[in-house]
Amino acid sequence: MTPYITPLFCWLTCFCLASLSTAQTLDPDPLGPLFDWQSQRCERWDIVDTPARAWRDDRGLVHLLAGAETSRASVGETLSLSMPRDCAPRLTSARNPDPALRDDRRWIASVFTDDGSRVAALVHAEYHGHRHKGRCAAARYMPCWRNAILAAQSVDGGRSFEVAQAPVATLPYRYDPAQSRRSGYFNPSNMFVHDGWLYAYFFAETYKAQKRGVCLMRRAIEGNPHSWRFWNGQDFTGRFADPYREPIADPERHVCMPLPGLKSVISSVIKQGKRFLAVTPMTARHSDGRMVSGIWTMQSTDLLRWEAPKLLIAAPLLWRRDCDLPYAVAYPSLLNPQSTSRMFDTVGEELWLIYVRIALNGDCKAQTQRDLIGHRINWPLQAVEVPEPK
Repeated sequence: MTPYITPLFCWLTCFCLASLSTAQTLDPDPLGPLFDWQSQRCERWDIVDTPARAWRDDRGLVHLLAGAETSRASVGETLSLSMPRDCAPRLTSARNPDPALRDDRRWIASVFTDDGSRVAALVHAEYHGHRHKGRCAAARYMPCWRNAILAAQSVDGGRSFEVAQAPVATLPYRYDPAQSRRSGYFNPSNMFVHDGWLYAYFFAETYKAQKRGVCLMRRAIEGNPHSWRFWNGQDFTGRFADPYREPIADPERHVCMPLPGLKSVISSVIKQGKRFLAVTPMTARHSDGRMVSGIWTMQSTDLLRWEAPKLLIAAPLLWRRDCDLPYAVAYPSLLNPQSTSRMFDTVGEELWLIYVRIALNGDCKAQTQRDLIGHRINWPLQAVEVPEPK
């Protein structure tokens, strides 16, 4: 494994850390770890590096996945604390130097199943040109980073996945060894159903015709990796095109239109009645006028327009660390452990906010020790502070 960690949400935005001393505490202590790296890891680099996703398979077993370049899951009879770790990889990365193959580093970032046997996945695929000789002139991580979103499929309940050759979301431009900033499509949200369609959000960085922001795509529930279409500002007819597989005469037709008002990645979405609730890690202006870093919530009725964010947790974020603290927080998700849905994505009497707590060393660098921590929250949502780990 490489001697460094590449976080999925390593944004270039400058964040300001602040605590929310007036936050109402709903749960003074976390529920506890859903994954404890010290005691449950399969090997040193068995780290949690994505938002937690869970599903119930056709045998009634629950899989909780929040993996890294080698994707692993915890498995149990219920969604609960400290589920046993399954060390068998669900998906691995080949470190392939060819950017056309998009098999350098891959994370399973999102899953969906409606029968527990066939499990679809969206894969966050990073290409690090600086790690492959002669591939990137800048020879540094961020300037040489190109990202795409791939599709994967499992036919054994999610125990193993096969990646489709054609990407789901990719820029209509081939990788340029002279690029000077990261580019592509990043961090798909969970997949969720609405009115017969399967939806997912993702983040786009500025590159040529592509504008920066949060984009939305959908496909029919019974669709395939080629069925995804993005919102182009008018409707869901936008189609991504692979420059390694087809000639592209008009690249502007194959870039998504970011949704208005959204400045940070939508990490997780659940539905209650006719309203959607999303969580996002960001810095925003609190009602008292201060800029506050942490996990925020937003609500929507149509998935295209979102209400102003409200603070859920004030916390130091991975991409703007408080070096006086021994940890940072990243990758939030919402799951209901009592849900009858196979995806645990309906709101009931209990709702868990789950995030990754990342240890920092004395030099303020992120370590391999990463734990999945859960908080019990109520509806309507109220703010809660993250206590320091003991």
